[in-house]
Amino acid sequence: MNLRKKSNLKIINIRISEKHLEIDLEVNTDEDTHKIEGLGFRIMKVINIDLEEDKEHNEEYAIRRYIELFNEERFWEAHEVLEKVWRKNRNEGIRGLIILAAAFVKIQENNLEAFGRLIVRARELIAENEVPYINKERLLRKMDNALLLARPFKIEEEDLESIQKA
Repeated sequence: MNLRKKSNLKIINIRISEKHLEIDLEVNTDEDTHKIEGLGFRIMKVINIDLEEDKEHNEEYAIRRYIELFNEERFWEAHEVLEKVWRKNRNEGIRGLIILAAAFVKIQENNLEAFGRLIVRARELIAENEVPYINKERLLRKMDNALLLARPFKIEEEDLESIQKA
């Protein structure tokens, strides 16, 4: 099926995860949403990557949200939720987390060369800088394994240090 022709919607990007297919579309109306559903697709989840104004610069909240999205293999969205925090504090460890999520976006786009470059860069930034709320050594081991296998991993409870439970 040629989704672009059948729906007449602008496709921005397509990413394939282990459990779902992400299609970024330019959707302007409810009619556009109905077109998608009419093609047999089910809209599983719409992710709002804009944090509420009072939370958008809260580092702990943003990292908690990042981990949630990262573990759902919503890597693009995970990357985006940390951007505002990073722009405010310029923490290079947070930049490493952003690049880590971007690396896994490249796996979803079937671009293993870019994945390799990005995960190596993310590893450098995380190894050389503080990473708030996350056990850096455990994360680095998972990243090394992911580089070998070219597969995503989860950031689990034991990988966290001082983050509050939601």
